[in-house]
Amino acid sequence: MSTEPQTDSETGLPVHDDFLTYPIYKVVTVFEQPENVNAAINELTENGFTIDDIEAFCGYQGEKRMDFDGTRNGVWATFIRAVQHIGPDRTYLERYEKHLSDGHCMIMIRVEKKERKAKAAEILHKHTSEQVTYFGLLAASEIR
Repeated sequence: MSTEPQTDSETGLPVHDDFLTYPIYKVVTVFEQPENVNAAINELTENGFTIDDIEAFCGYQGEKRMDFDGTRNGVWATFIRAVQHIGPDRTYLERYEKHLSDGHCMIMIRVEKKERKAKAAEILHKHTSEQVTYFGLLAASEIR
């Protein structure tokens, strides 16, 4: 059995298999073109973000890993997703699920300081025309 972490076939980034309940302290966006994802990731790493700070989800495999209905991760995960689908997070879940089901990619960058959030957003805006969203402890906001 290999001890090497699994990687995403589109981006080569490590795959985190834990169920993602909410992307706390993360900047998130989507990309229609995989080459734009790779360019953004390269620029992020050139600016001090580590591979451990970045998660990528692409296409069907990414949609499966995100488990938008929670059924792959048990009763508790199913309950959490059901609540999210009737609350304000519904808009985000639907947007990301649609992009992944259309074969696009999504990345999340963990940020713990305001300056890092701004830098991550600046880089992402260079590589996608899609919304860039920051998920804080209790709220999400679009970063322009």
